[in-house]
Amino acid sequence: MSKLKNLHSAEANDTSYDHVLKYTGVFGGVQGLKMLVGIVRRKLTAAIIGAWGVGLLSAYTSVSEFLSNASNMGIPLNATRRTSELFENGTAEEIEHQVMVIRTWVLWSAFLSVLICLFFSPVISYFFFEHDWTRWPVVMLASLVALSHIVAEGECAILKGLRQVRKVALIETVIALGTLFCTIPVYLLFGVRGVILGLIACGFLSAAVHFFFSLRLVPYKVRPFSGRIFREGLPLIKIGIPYVLANLSNAGLQMFIPVIILASHSMQELGYYNAAWALMIGYSGLVFLALESDYFPRLSAVNSDRLRMNDTINQQIDVCTLIITPFLVLLVMFMPMVLQLLYVEEFLVVTGMATLSVFYVFLRCVSLPMAYSILAKGHSIAYLLLEVCYVLLFSLLFWACYSAFGLIGAGIAFSIGALYDVVIYYLYCHFRYGFRLRRSTALFCLGQFVCLLTAVEYCYVVSPSAVEKYTIGGIAFVASASLSISRLARRSSLVRSLFDRFRR
Repeated sequence: MSKLKNLHSAEANDTSYDHVLKYTGVFGGVQGLKMLVGIVRRKLTAAIIGAWGVGLLSAYTSVSEFLSNASNMGIPLNATRRTSELFENGTAEEIEHQVMVIRTWVLWSAFLSVLICLFFSPVISYFFFEHDWTRWPVVMLASLVALSHIVAEGECAILKGLRQVRKVALIETVIALGTLFCTIPVYLLFGVRGVILGLIACGFLSAAVHFFFSLRLVPYKVRPFSGRIFREGLPLIKIGIPYVLANLSNAGLQMFIPVIILASHSMQELGYYNAAWALMIGYSGLVFLALESDYFPRLSAVNSDRLRMNDTINQQIDVCTLIITPFLVLLVMFMPMVLQLLYVEEFLVVTGMATLSVFYVFLRCVSLPMAYSILAKGHSIAYLLLEVCYVLLFSLLFWACYSAFGLIGAGIAFSIGALYDVVIYYLYCHFRYGFRLRRSTALFCLGQFVCLLTAVEYCYVVSPSAVEKYTIGGIAFVASASLSISRLARRSSLVRSLFDRFRR
């Protein structure tokens, strides 16, 4: 408990512009490392166990993720929110008690994943393993992966709520490297039979690393048979279940899109789509990983203070936009080179989709900080309704655009869908929470959008010569970078001090 009392360090309580900038950069670096390690791991995995082994790995991963998402009941998200509120206003005793409630419910949800797997394992075996019912004992091993992931997510939520941002970044780094050293030796020793063993090893590694840090702060205590603890944890579930349903609706969308593509094209077309989508998701993760790890706990802590919440949202929009836009402009300029570097020349057909999807990434920098405010307030029903409306609208939009323009239409659909998200979340947050986008933030975002629009138009739409492309694209990049540097010079004391040193 004494360690809990010492958690309120200057860094843990820091909500300055420099803090947001620092940890957005830190988690961006972590995401970049994860992407690099993932590329190496995928190439080695394919070389060792072949295409069939990679398919088996994908099947087991899908099963374990389904079990985890179906069983965690949204506890990790609400554990972060509740722990962060107590960190801001509660006592060490209250935090320790809440952590015990969270861990008890995490334990129940972990065992629930085992029961779900036990019940559905014959069905999963039938559909994933060529109509073979007898593979269910091996499928049951996937429940160990889900169990360890649920426990790790619970401990990570506690660390986030207690503002242990640096530890969370370190954990992500250790796990990224650890998965490489856990899986490749197992594949070398056991071949395809080592696929499930490698996943189990990664799951246990994740849980062990999280426990290593979290148990130093709060000793492990659970009361799985206490009626009082059960009742105290019910609000976590009531708020969490709509969040789980929202995730399931998005998962349904991800299943619906391949159906649309395969209805009129081959599996090859679906592969092209997945390549472009993976590029956008991987790139946006460089910034968005920080939203859940650092921004959401800070926002949850001030969710009852309208003014501080408003400032926090505007601040996060600022930082996300100023970091990601210059790199999006560069990505547009060198898109063909990037695609050839990551894939092969055949994948240049997705240049249009990938280029037009950059607006999706940019607009998510604006919409996601607002969307998290609804979760920080604990209004999960409203979040569910907004997400379901988006899924329904986007499904129709994707069908229409893809049918008319193919993969380019897919990129258009994603960007229009993201614009809808910005509008709908702003209107909701404005009228319910009194949120206002600061004039300076709005003008800054508009300026960056113009730079990105210029790059897309003159580097892709008008089919320019190489000289025009790199000249105008370079000007757009310089303008975007200048806007970001100017913004930093006004907002960041660290950047101002660096400028002062250069002037001397």
